Amino acid sequence: MDFSKKTKIVCTIGPSSWDPEVMKSMIEAGMNVARVNGAFADEAELDKVTKLVRDVSSGVALMMDVKGPEVRMNKFAETKSIKPGDQIIIGNGPDTEIYPGNYKDLYKVLKPGQRVVIGDGDTELVIKEIVEDKMHCEVVFGEYLKPGKALNLPGADFATSALTEKDIINLNHSIKLGWDFVSASFVQNAESAKEIKKYLEGSSMRLIAKIEDGMGVENIDEILEVVDGVMIARGGLGVELGLEKVPMVEKLLIEKCNALGKPVITATQMLESMINNPRPTRAEVNDVAMAVLMGTDSVMLSGESSAGKYPVEAVKELSKIALEIEKYVEPRVMKTRAKSAVVTDALTKAAAEMAINMIENYEVEVVLVASRSGTTARLLGRHRIKQPIYAFVSSDSFQRQLALSKGVNRAFVYKNIAADRDAAIKEIVSEALELGVVKESTKVLVIGKSPSEQAGYIPNIFEVVRVSDVLK
Repeated sequence: MDFSKKTKIVCTIGPSSWDPEVMKSMIEAGMNVARVNGAFADEAELDKVTKLVRDVSSGVALMMDVKGPEVRMNKFAETKSIKPGDQIIIGNGPDTEIYPGNYKDLYKVLKPGQRVVIGDGDTELVIKEIVEDKMHCEVVFGEYLKPGKALNLPGADFATSALTEKDIINLNHSIKLGWDFVSASFVQNAESAKEIKKYLEGSSMRLIAKIEDGMGVENIDEILEVVDGVMIARGGLGVELGLEKVPMVEKLLIEKCNALGKPVITATQMLESMINNPRPTRAEVNDVAMAVLMGTDSVMLSGESSAGKYPVEAVKELSKIALEIEKYVEPRVMKTRAKSAVVTDALTKAAAEMAINMIENYEVEVVLVASRSGTTARLLGRHRIKQPIYAFVSSDSFQRQLALSKGVNRAFVYKNIAADRDAAIKEIVSEALELGVVKESTKVLVIGKSPSEQAGYIPNIFEVVRVSDVLK
C-alpha cells in the first residue's frame, strides 16, 4: 500500500471486488477501508469480506452500512428499460413484481402527487393514484429501473426505526467479527444516533452518521455530539435538497467535522463513469480534488468498486488525484476547539505550529505520536501539516480506526510506553526506527503522554530530537 497519501480511501465491496487478487490489488493501490452495503449483505457475506481483507492486510478497516429508515425496492428479476410517460405499478409484497422490499404498507403513508426518486436521482416517478395497496406511478424521467435501488420520497412524512431487524443481525455479527465502523443511513438527530449507539455498547465499533437529508444537516451540531464521524451521502442530499445545494452543504459538513477532529467521508459518484470506463472524466477528477481541498478525511467508491468493471483502476485514480492535490494543500492551525479533548486539542495545535514553522531546513521531518486511542493523532492530522505523521496506539482496533482519518500516514500498535518520559521517547523512536519509518539521521517531533494508559494524565511529551541522539 502507498502510505504517502494523507487522504484515505473507502471502497464498497461487492461482486467486482470479491476476487482475492482484485482485493489484494485494491489494497496495494491505496484502499484504507472496506465497506459492505448492508442493504444486500448477510452474515455469510460479512464472513467472506472479513476473510478477503484479512488475508491481505490486518490494517485495513472494515465498515458495515446499515439501512435503517432507507426504503428500497425489492430485487426483482432484471433491469427494466423505461421512458417518460411509462406506467409503473409499485405493489405491497411478493404478489407483485415491484414492491418496497423493506417497508410493508408504504402505500398507507403516501399520497398521489408524491415524487419517488430512485437511486441517486437518475430516475424519477410520480404517484398518480393509489388503488387498494398498489401505487400507480408515471415515469417523469430516466432510462432504467434497477432492482434493489433506494426509493427517496422527498417531503414525505413517515417514521421507521433507526435499525431494521436485518440491520441488527448484521450489526451483531460484524461486532462479533471485530469490524471497526458502522455507517448508519438517514441519521436525522441525536436521538436516532443514540438509539444505534446502544447496540455498540461493550464493543470497539465506532458510529459514522450518514447525512442525507435536510433534517440531518439542520441538526448536525447535536448529531456530532454523539457520533464518531460523518459520511456525506451526496446522492440522498441531492434528491432531498436539490443538486445545486449539495456543494455548500458538503463544505459545511467538512468544516464542522474538521473543527471537532471527527473524520468525514465524501461519498456518492466520485468516479461514477469508471463503473464502465477505465478512466474518469475531468469533472470527476475535479470533484475529488475539491473534496480533498475542502478538507475531507476520506473519499469513497460505491458502484465503482462493488459492481464496476475497473475497481482497481478506480482506487489507483483516487490515489493519484489525492497525492497530486495534497502537494498544494497549505497547512494551517485550526482555531476551533475539540470540545471532548481540550488539553489534547491544545497540544496538537502547538505541535502543528511547530511542524509548520520547522520544515524549511528539515528541523522537523517526521512527527511521532504516542496516542492510546488515536485521538491525538487524529486531532493533529486535521491541521494538514506536510510532515508524515506516524501514530503509536494501544490496540489493533484503534490502529484500524485511524484508517479513516486524514493526515495520519500510518498507525502501529506500540509495544510499550514507559512511565518515565525520557524512556518513553526512546521507546517510541526505537520502534519507529525498527519499523523503517525513520532513519538515524531523521529529526522528529515526538508528542504524547506517558504513562499512556493512565486516565486523565496530562500530555507530557513534546520534544524535537534527532533519532541517533536519542538512541545513544
